[in-house]
Amino acid sequence: MSKPLFQYTKQEESCPQCGSPLQIKQGKKGPFFGCSAYPHCDFIKPLHNQNESGIIRLLEQHCPECDHPLALKQGQFGIFIGCSAYPDCRFIVHEREDNATEGEAVICPACAKSEMVARRGRQGKYFYACRRFPHCKFTLPSQPYAQDCPYCGYRVAMLKKQKETRRIWQCANKSCRRLFETE
Repeated sequence: MSKPLFQYTKQEESCPQCGSPLQIKQGKKGPFFGCSAYPHCDFIKPLHNQNESGIIRLLEQHCPECDHPLALKQGQFGIFIGCSAYPDCRFIVHEREDNATEGEAVICPACAKSEMVARRGRQGKYFYACRRFPHCKFTLPSQPYAQDCPYCGYRVAMLKKQKETRRIWQCANKSCRRLFETE
């Protein structure tokens, strides 16, 4: 029994760009191979082959943009419904639609070129931002409404309280933020 049961074999891959050995490194999405000559060489390779999303099941509904069937998919952030023709069609069914009570889109007060849409932040909470992001970075913590502020004349407000006969609003202007009522 002079031979060990397991023999260590070193497998070393070399960088296809510069020839330096590759190292296993840790990133925010998990381990990956990276060039040991970094920052002079920026080659990276995934440790595991990961698909962007895997199809769990095809659904009977069709995509409103390209008429391909919709699919139930598993992605990086969980299960979602999207078009089966990805990457040609990038349609995704969102959990929460914009549901303004007046049925009208609120125009962004900062750029006045696009409407405000619901977005989900890093912590999973919804906020409202201009559709032209990153060109316009205006955001609000709650749903905007086309309601004029009587104090500063700003055209957008957020609903704070709603009672049977009146509503309490907060001005969306960051320099005003005053509360006012309407019936």
